[in-house]
Amino acid sequence: MAFPETPDATGRFLAPTTHPGWLAQLDRVIDPPELAASPQTETPLGLDDPRILYHATMRTVQTPALKKAVAVARRLWLVSGPRSEGPLHLAVDGPGETGMTTVLRQIGRAYEGIIRDRLPADPKRIPVIHINTPLAPGSRLDMSVPFAEFLGHRHTKDPETSQRSTDMTGPVCHVMKSRGTRLVLVDGIDRLDNSELKTAFDYFGYLAAECNVSFVYCGVGSREIVNEARRGRRPAPPDGGSGGIPTLAALPVPYSSNDYELFHEVLKAFDQDLRLHQHTPGDLLKLATYLHRRTGGYMKALSYLICQAAQEAIETGIESITKELLDNQLVGRFDDDPILQF
Repeated sequence: MAFPETPDATGRFLAPTTHPGWLAQLDRVIDPPELAASPQTETPLGLDDPRILYHATMRTVQTPALKKAVAVARRLWLVSGPRSEGPLHLAVDGPGETGMTTVLRQIGRAYEGIIRDRLPADPKRIPVIHINTPLAPGSRLDMSVPFAEFLGHRHTKDPETSQRSTDMTGPVCHVMKSRGTRLVLVDGIDRLDNSELKTAFDYFGYLAAECNVSFVYCGVGSREIVNEARRGRRPAPPDGGSGGIPTLAALPVPYSSNDYELFHEVLKAFDQDLRLHQHTPGDLLKLATYLHRRTGGYMKALSYLICQAAQEAIETGIESITKELLDNQLVGRFDDDPILQF
């Protein structure tokens, strides 16, 4: 069955693991709407209401890992020349739900921003490629497919049949060399099975050497996975020891009576970006203990919790974020598991 293609003119729903989707995300600007332009009303708001749409995402809060990502991008740019040692590779590691993918993409955005600033404009240039580690259909892991997907190559004999993909390494290398690719972002490296590790990293190593590109690997345990990959086996869980690949850690934001400044800084950023009629600056900081208990300092849960509460505050006319409103959200942790209450 063939499905008609419906173009997404804004690029809002295009995957960033395609070049058009990556560019759409790269160029996306999130500006908070003016409250004066959105007066309170008893009329139900639609899905296209500017404040509803804005609070669905809000702007990215700069955590220490995201700030470090910008510096990492600068270092990658400065060492991207023809060095005899070969390109530098990095890992983004940490527990799940800490925003590792956001950190990975921040490195790519900052890197591409540097190139836009430093080099003459060239619409054909593709300095950054962003892929997800593919799943192996059957027993064959074809690492060329996600690269072909990003570059827009047709890589299957017939997308509507089960015929296997054809190897696209040659065309992929040609584009990377001719379009100035300097950086490859690899997300979900922890999805690789033990039997796939050597195949995948041999492939990455070939592209790095052939096209002189740096790789940034992302996923839970990525540091140890990369360090042990060529042995073709899944390593033991990280024990906190030093690793061979430079690693940027994405960790939960701590909060305690002796260590609260960083979490307060994060909440202040959310607090300042809220656009609610009854919100008073500093309201979120008053809920700091509760918000950390609900999210554990994990940025994905914290962002979703605040964004969804803000949307409900607008929809219900409360126009402020309260503990009772946060209690009603489905994301985050609960003191009592709501499922077990039935």
